[in-house]
Amino acid sequence: MKQQDIFNKASAHLMGMDGPSLDDRGDSCMYRGEGGAMCAVGVFISDEHYFTDMEGGGIDGSNMRAREAVALSWGQDCLDAPQLDLLTDLQMAHDKTSRDDVESIKWRDGIVAALDGVATKFHLRFDPNEVSA
Repeated sequence: MKQQDIFNKASAHLMGMDGPSLDDRGDSCMYRGEGGAMCAVGVFISDEHYFTDMEGGGIDGSNMRAREAVALSWGQDCLDAPQLDLLTDLQMAHDKTSRDDVESIKWRDGIVAALDGVATKFHLRFDPNEVSA
């Protein structure tokens, strides 16, 4: 999957959410959280490749299960370095924003700012007014 396509899907997904994907206590980010919510990486994991034991670790760390799940969901053997770098930053955008007040309006403002930073870093196009879920 190409960088811009990854970013477009993740940003549309995150901006369409009322808040972050969290566990049932509301204190930990999840690939798949309460009420079917999915984080910026979780949205790329198909049902057949999702397992609860992949929760609890970032895609950039030792969480090979999450990396493999995304790659397999995309029909790849593994993620390439640019894909992994972008997914890592998208996950961080979700997770850092989730630590803020998750009121819907504040979530949207925070996630737009975080996504703008990711887009700038990776030289991607981003216009929050043109994003659609």
